[in-house]
Amino acid sequence: MHLPMALAAVSSHAGLSLGRSQRGDSAGVPWPCRLRSSGGGAVLLGPWLLRAVLVLPASHPRLRQGPSAAALWFGALHRDWLRSHGIDAHCHEGPLSSHWACFAGRAPGEVLVDGRKLTGVSQTWRRDRVQLWSGTLLSPVPWSMLCRELNRRIEHAQVLAESTTTVQCCLGYAPDAARWAVELSTHLRAGAAEDATCAASKPGPRARPRLGTPVEANAADGPIRQEECFP
Repeated sequence: MHLPMALAAVSSHAGLSLGRSQRGDSAGVPWPCRLRSSGGGAVLLGPWLLRAVLVLPASHPRLRQGPSAAALWFGALHRDWLRSHGIDAHCHEGPLSSHWACFAGRAPGEVLVDGRKLTGVSQTWRRDRVQLWSGTLLSPVPWSMLCRELNRRIEHAQVLAESTTTVQCCLGYAPDAARWAVELSTHLRAGAAEDATCAASKPGPRARPRLGTPVEANAADGPIRQEECFP
């Protein structure tokens, strides 16, 4: 499989994706649940969430400055794509703010509209490649479902609703999820290829990734499996 590569998809059914530190939180959840290799908080999967992953070789020039710079670059790709659809998106450049729910937290590179989170990002660093993940809220999310299944107070659902926004809210209509998935994967792949060409002319040392949320420096190598990107 040649790198870089990008995939984007929308789940047809509800599911749960937990950060690597949330291993014990999935007990009793009735729908599919997976533990991510990256950090971050719980994400409620479903038709409201457009997920994407961009897989880069470890030698890609955009990785030279380490995880923080990579996150800002990845977020900027999403920001520019959302702006092309008329959404006034901006990248969060402030400090990391952790939360048990991904979309209530903030991390560098994540995309906001009027201070409300629209796109979350995370990373997985390996010796031979880096996976940059994103989740963009397309339509209203049943936050009460997430709170109920993780035994959190129902008041958290209101906090999540107030701290997030959706493409539907920004545009006034529901987007075509399938079309947006194809468009986003194409945009990410093109951006990675273009930046590899431009940034390659600016040599510099590649920074070693540091452990910690939202990045995990994973030592495993091997071929990329489709289910590894979207289990």
